Amino acid sequence: MTGLQHDPDEIGRAMARLRRSLEKRIAEADAPARGRARNGQALAKYDWRGLWARIAPKVEWDGRGWRAVAAEIGVTAPDLSRIKAGQAVAANKALAICAWANLDPWRFFSPADGAPKRPKSFTGKSLKQRMRR
Repeated sequence: MTGLQHDPDEIGRAMARLRRSLEKRIAEADAPARGRARNGQALAKYDWRGLWARIAPKVEWDGRGWRAVAAEIGVTAPDLSRIKAGQAVAANKALAICAWANLDPWRFFSPADGAPKRPKSFTGKSLKQRMRR
């Protein structure tokens, strides 16, 4: 069996290209994690640690354990663990947790720059009523 021989300089150049490419991808992937979109705009945030600070006393006080409390809420124990670690969970799970704890889910939301804090609610007449005028 004959071995293949490679030019060490060519291998070095290929490894350098690969390293630069990986560093660029890592930097791009980290951009949203730092609170900025790829275009530089600030992103909306949800305060998961703040949510945990509010629900932790209720979860711990219950005494049944995380699995039982999570089952009552309609989420999983790992979901509670993620929130404790400051990691995101699905919106429907966050809403279920806030409903269980009798908390306003918007309290933990920080909008992106220039975005409204809460969605606008209906306060006027319906479109049909306005069209009749």
